Amino acid sequence: MTDPEPLCESMVSALVVKKKIPGHWADAMRMAPRHLFLPDTIYLYEYGRPGNDLVPLRRSDDPDRWLELCYADEAVNTQVNDGRPALDGTGREVTSSASQPTVVAEMLIELDPRPGERVLEIGTGTGWNAALLAHRVGAENVTTVEIDPAVALRARMALNRAGYDAVRTVTADGAHGWPPGAPYHRVIATVGSRRVPYSWIEQTMPGGIIVAPLSNSYQPPGIAVLTRLPGGGASGRLAGPAAFMALRAQRTPRFNGGAFIGEAERRSSTDVHPYRWVSHRAAAVAIGQRVKDVHKVWQPASGRTGVQWLLDPESRSWASVEVTERPPYPVAQAGPRRLFDEVEAAYRWWRLRGRPEVADWRITVGPDGQRLALD
Repeated sequence: MTDPEPLCESMVSALVVKKKIPGHWADAMRMAPRHLFLPDTIYLYEYGRPGNDLVPLRRSDDPDRWLELCYADEAVNTQVNDGRPALDGTGREVTSSASQPTVVAEMLIELDPRPGERVLEIGTGTGWNAALLAHRVGAENVTTVEIDPAVALRARMALNRAGYDAVRTVTADGAHGWPPGAPYHRVIATVGSRRVPYSWIEQTMPGGIIVAPLSNSYQPPGIAVLTRLPGGGASGRLAGPAAFMALRAQRTPRFNGGAFIGEAERRSSTDVHPYRWVSHRAAAVAIGQRVKDVHKVWQPASGRTGVQWLLDPESRSWASVEVTERPPYPVAQAGPRRLFDEVEAAYRWWRLRGRPEVADWRITVGPDGQRLALD
């Protein structure tokens, strides 16, 4: 079997160069190697496979491949179907995962906890992130909350084996935080939320930092970095991009767009390549704030051509833009909503506002909710 130490060192060295992680986080990743926290069965997408397309990779079947994936700069799917895979071991929904190391590093840098500070983590997952936090602040100062009992138990066992048994691992709904350990100096979430729960703000002491990825059906805005205000509430900014599985209460199941795509009710064309309103992060974040409950799906035909779909399963509305070698690009739409028209209008709004960058958005969270607005 491949030696894990060189793989771990390669991953850490790449993060030092790419994310410029400080020495204490690099040391933490060496002292708490990622493979110690991943389960023996992980899941890979096998696109185009009939039926369930999440296929198990068992450590016992291919230990070298399993280990390589542990140290790849990728998220690793660690649970499907809430722990109830099909009889053949496959799954349809990813319900727990180990975050991409690059994103883990960025969030830890933004959180910036100091030795001895109390930290609350929402979403234990594999337990790796809790171990990294424990290395920095002391295991007795880390509380991590996981809603899934099986995931929590596996993480607790991994933490114990790795020497971080003093971490408090709680099985509960992280949307409510963990009041018995409050107040915390730092709160970090490894699950996405459309709105940061105010309970996380309330349980953070004034001046403390909350780091939480925001979710959105069109474009996840990114990592919210908030500071708890002395008078209540919190405010902050968006950092780097990140896409996380949502809090259980906010989860959107995978859907089959083919179930409601039919004959077009309206046809037109556009000269604007979908890349500008799909893949340009600043534009897509702005569009996602103005167009609600729209999902985008790319269906490639070749390296440069394909179909960009816009889907709303609730209203069974859809739109497609056929990407050819050159414009104009044919547009088709159907359903109660004209999804392409909505996205196009939001893209035009973003341009008229001077093409604001992601860093221009400001976030405020208070008892009455969350507001994401341009500075």
